[in-house]
Formats: sequence, structure tokens, C-alpha cells
Amino acid sequence: MQLDQTHVAVRVRTLAEIGDLALVLLHRYPTLLFVGFLLGAWPWMVANALLLSWIPLTEAQYGLDDSEAIWELSRYATWMALLVFLQTPAAGVVTTIYLGQAVFEHKPSWRSALQIARQQFWRWFYCLGIRRLAIPVMILVAVRLFQPYDTVFDVTLPVIVFVVALAVRAGRPFLPEMILLEMCPLRSKNASEITLSRRARALHRPAGSDVGSRWFAAALTLTVIFAGLFYSLVWVRGIVTGYWNFGLVTLLLLYPLALWTVGGLSVVVRMIAYLDTRIRLEGWDVELAVRAEAMRQFGDETGIPKPASPTPSESIAVPRSNEVAATVGEAS
Repeated sequence: MQLDQTHVAVRVRTLAEIGDLALVLLHRYPTLLFVGFLLGAWPWMVANALLLSWIPLTEAQYGLDDSEAIWELSRYATWMALLVFLQTPAAGVVTTIYLGQAVFEHKPSWRSALQIARQQFWRWFYCLGIRRLAIPVMILVAVRLFQPYDTVFDVTLPVIVFVVALAVRAGRPFLPEMILLEMCPLRSKNASEITLSRRARALHRPAGSDVGSRWFAAALTLTVIFAGLFYSLVWVRGIVTGYWNFGLVTLLLLYPLALWTVGGLSVVVRMIAYLDTRIRLEGWDVELAVRAEAMRQFGDETGIPKPASPTPSESIAVPRSNEVAATVGEAS
């Protein structure tokens, strides 16, 4: 194991370089979105369709161009966007694990990533699915199945949920990486053990403004990418079919497709931002170099002085191969 021979260049990056490296990774690992993210996202896609597709299907019976249909279609678009926003961290668990392996391995295994995701199911499902409001909001939407539009429920409530989720996600964006890669325990009887809450405070508080501002900047950029992608899909459909109005295909297929595609891209950007934050705050690049040299000199890490306060063990998936390939992002 050569900890200092990573396949993703471990160095400090600007936000523009993080976005550039995300595109490089998607080019090198094109299955990130089309296989990995789909593995984690398809149950949420099916659930969203069951919860919300009845709205455009019902309105289509009376005409989607009807003025009264606008409120119902706005309701559909609002809840769909909010659900995808809340579900994306949970849908991206397999991709996050795969990216953790890709730092050290040239050809990580989707089967291994999927197996790890299954082993940790209840941990990430509780934190990312329940505590991050994805499941509770799905239950709220289910309660309103086949009910008419209501301003309080379909406008005020989504806005409140979105603002709360926005504040939580911007303040602590790297919760998935701490659960899936660092494997921090949710609770521990050992006072010296780093639990998830202690680790979240240690990683996010010292760089709170920097992490939050970067998260908002990335979110705005991804919103613009979503708009461009959605209208591109509508344009392609118009060119192919000659039908330019918003119909059921646009509402039921193209709109969720654009949302989930941008959601998958956000998982890659977040993972790279997590590595960058660790390098800035904890000198993770130096830690890897010291540990790699200790392993070369002593055969293990026993020669490394122990830190005064315990920190989580190696947070990125342990490599299983010494195969060395060109490092991704060296020129980024």
C-alpha cells in the first residue's frame, strides 16, 4: 500500500479547480453518474414518481395549458425539486464510497462500493434519510396524495423545509463522507472515541464561513447547470418531435432527469471539496506522506508518533492494489 501514490492529486484547490477536477473525474470514470449514482438513486426516483406523478397525469386529462393547471404543475415542480434536493446525499452513498476508493485505486469496484453501502445501510439511512428530512418530507407528501392544491401546504411548508435544509446542508455538508469513509460511530461509551457529532464539529467549525460560502457558490453554479441542462433536453425533444410545449414527457421524464443528473454531479463536487477541506485544516496530504514513509521504513505505522488527541483513522477506503496510474488532477 502506497498512501502517497494516490490516483487523485492530493493538494489544495480553488473552487474553480474543484469544479474542473469533478469534470475530469467524470471523464475518467464515466460510470460515476450512469451506474454508481443510479444504483443509489433509483429507489428514490421510483418513490418520487409514486408520490407526485398523479398531479400532471390528472391535470393532463383537462389540458396542461389550462390556467388552473398552472398551480398544480407548480406544486408538482416544487415538491419534486425539494425531494431530489433532500434525497441526493442518501442517493449518492455508492458514488461517495466509490470515489473514496478511486483516490487510491486505479479501477475501483462497484460491487465493493455497493457491499459497503449495504453494510452501513442503517447508519447512513438514519442520518441522511431521516435526520436530513428526506423521509419525513416524503411522508408529508404521501399524506396529501390526491388532495387539491393548498397554499399553506404547497407553498409555505416547502419554503420552510427548504430554508431549514439549506442552513443544515451549508453548515455541515460533509456528513456523508464522515459516515461512509471515516466510519465515525454515531454514539460511543468511550469518551476518547471520535463520534460523528464531535467529528462534524471538528471539521466544519474551524472553516465554517469558508465551507458555507463554497457550498452556496457551488449550489448556485449547479442551479445554473440544471437550468441549462433542462432547457437543452426540452430543445432536443422539440427538434426531434416538433412538439415544443411542456407535456407529460417533459414533466415526468426530462424534469426529474435534469434534477437527478445535477444531483449526481453535486456528489462528486462535494467529495472533492471534502478532500480539499481536510488538506487545508488537517494537513491530510502531509499525514499521507508521513504514514507512507513510515510504512516503507518500518513495514507498518508503528514508527509514527501518536497525536495528543485522537483523530479518526484513515478516512479514505484502504487501497487493495499497488497498481500505479497517472494521477487525476495533477494539472488541475
